[in-house]
Amino acid sequence: MQTISIKQWHRLTVYCGISAFTSYFLAAFAPFPDKISLLLAFAFGPLFMLSSVGLFYLLKRWKDSISLRIAVLFNTVATAMLTMMIVVQLTSQEFHQQYKAADRGSVSEEQLKWIFKEVNSVQLGMDLAWDIFISIGTFFFALVMLNHPKMNKVISILGLIFSLLLLGFNLTYFPDPPGEAGSVDFGPFVAIWYLVLMVWLTIKHNTINSENTGLYPAESALRKC
Repeated sequence: MQTISIKQWHRLTVYCGISAFTSYFLAAFAPFPDKISLLLAFAFGPLFMLSSVGLFYLLKRWKDSISLRIAVLFNTVATAMLTMMIVVQLTSQEFHQQYKAADRGSVSEEQLKWIFKEVNSVQLGMDLAWDIFISIGTFFFALVMLNHPKMNKVISILGLIFSLLLLGFNLTYFPDPPGEAGSVDFGPFVAIWYLVLMVWLTIKHNTINSENTGLYPAESALRKC
């Protein structure tokens, strides 16, 4: 029976990972029509979810573990939460613009701003939920990669550090996002970490795609027992 090769999982990880970040930056900065920008914004979560699944199977070929399964589970849930957050955020903004242009009766501009601010706090809560799950998923992915014979140790250690800082700062400044509380938002650091990881995986594709797990013969024999 034909099985999915490590090369195919590598391609899924890298292609979907880079596509996810490309869609995000295009949606945020490119002057596309609204519907295209909307599609690009909604694409980030599903693409990043697929990349996380690919990374799971890429690392699983070396060694399966509870930590690895925790990593892909939390990243999968995180990307679903992120997609929900983006949908709620953009929906709230769109309806807010419609309400501003409509006949509001006795509702003043200042009152409308306060209403939007209170409603907008819902998506800020979703943002925190996304940060909690992505920080835990990232931590365990980095932990698994730290002991992987083919992965970069520096990248792995930075993943551990950034994920802990992201979680710690979000819990410290709850309910306000750290950035809005005058502190440091480590979300972009985690995002850059994944982007660097995708680039590194692309550069090291020959090494990663090798069917040899990188274990010594004695260790390979032990795994078969």
